[in-house]
Amino acid sequence: MGTRVKMLSPKVTVWWLPLAAVANPTVGPVSADMDADAVNISCAIVTGYTLGPTDSDTDDTKSICDSGNVTNFGPGNFEANLTGFREDDVTSTTGVYYLFFNLFKKPDAEGYLIQRIGKLNTAAWASGDVVSWFHVSSDNPADIDDGSSPYQLTVPFIPQGDFAVNVAI
Repeated sequence: MGTRVKMLSPKVTVWWLPLAAVANPTVGPVSADMDADAVNISCAIVTGYTLGPTDSDTDDTKSICDSGNVTNFGPGNFEANLTGFREDDVTSTTGVYYLFFNLFKKPDAEGYLIQRIGKLNTAAWASGDVVSWFHVSSDNPADIDDGSSPYQLTVPFIPQGDFAVNVAI
């Protein structure tokens, strides 16, 4: 039996893709959308973020033909909550911390959070990469100052119905 090696950080990338950049929102993001407007926000995100599917809804309604209990899957669910570092230089308009803050400093930023696991976050996305994407709208952000860590901005996101897990883009 060969040696098994676990995948370790920093092999996670998170991009933001505004809804307006997605040509066909009923399909979700595609290669051309990513090429045009995807913003890599990975290095602004504090560890411990939440982005992924949660338990699906279920229904236990039985038919007259069912002799036992039944449970059927209903709609899928996901959650998204990112905390990013705040930029120390308030005159900066180019750093990743500035980009994160500028994207989510007010509620109602609608778009897609796209997560790739398995490649360094410095590697450009490539056609065929396996990603998970989540259609979201940002809620009210909250500044965090715990007195011992850098200033941060927590952004809760509200699901907008569509998501896909581990699909090739």
